[in-house]
Amino acid sequence: MAQRLPTTKRIARERVKLVDLDQRPELVSATIAAFAACPPGKQHVVCGLPASMGQSPTAADLTACLGVVLACSVTELLGAMALCPYSDEQVTLWGPVSSAGLHGTNIPERLLTEARRALKESGYTSARALVDSRNRELRAFMIAHGFIPWKDNVIFERSLRGEQTPPTETEVRVATPRDHARMSTLIEEAFPETGHLTPDLATREREGYRHYVLPSSAGVLGAAAVVGQGRRAWLKLIGISAKQRGKGHGQRLIQGILQFEAARGSQQLGLEVLGDNAAAIALYAATGFKRQFSGTIMTAPL
Repeated sequence: MAQRLPTTKRIARERVKLVDLDQRPELVSATIAAFAACPPGKQHVVCGLPASMGQSPTAADLTACLGVVLACSVTELLGAMALCPYSDEQVTLWGPVSSAGLHGTNIPERLLTEARRALKESGYTSARALVDSRNRELRAFMIAHGFIPWKDNVIFERSLRGEQTPPTETEVRVATPRDHARMSTLIEEAFPETGHLTPDLATREREGYRHYVLPSSAGVLGAAAVVGQGRRAWLKLIGISAKQRGKGHGQRLIQGILQFEAARGSQQLGLEVLGDNAAAIALYAATGFKRQFSGTIMTAPL
């Protein structure tokens, strides 16, 4: 049974202390329950780990975070906020969550303030958050604390059940080190500000990424990066040569990826795309992806 957080009246009587989850490992289950109590919908608090967005939180998700700030009493969890990796300069926030909501106590504000302080001391310059478009309360809370809406983001998902094992002569293949130079050019062309190329693709592969390419007699036409597996793999990026776009190459690359990932045992493939990227949204819809939810990317300096 999921652990319940204390009521607002009980919180008011408690002496609240902010600590890192590492200091209170006995509260891991309660922390998971706190985030699980905010699933997709009008109270959705979106996980800052892309592959876990919209999924039920796990202990592995908490471990993957840079840190988890807790508001707690001597024995109980009162609220939480997780800090998720994004880039060398920016971190994605997951939370805050509190049983009293965002206005019943000052716990959400204290969690956010502590998170920003810790990140600034660690050398980060800004924070971001993805706020589900249905969660108007959280959106207002973040704006009140200096976060500015940037762009809308859409989360898509595709079931891999029923996908066939990749044929021996598939058009798409797993990248080799000899593909890395051309892949880097394609990725940088499609995503000029991406950090995926830093330090290099070989390092990303050691970190668990899988790279796929769509080859042709003229060279590599497209490239993609996927991470994670099991309940959901995550398509981090996909790029097609600028001169070859609009010719169906994107669909061919995605179909090959779906087959490879299904063969690896992944149940679903997820991805995120900016809401104003009409061409990409059309591509994903054409290859069977379904919209799960949309949100607003919000940012603020530390």
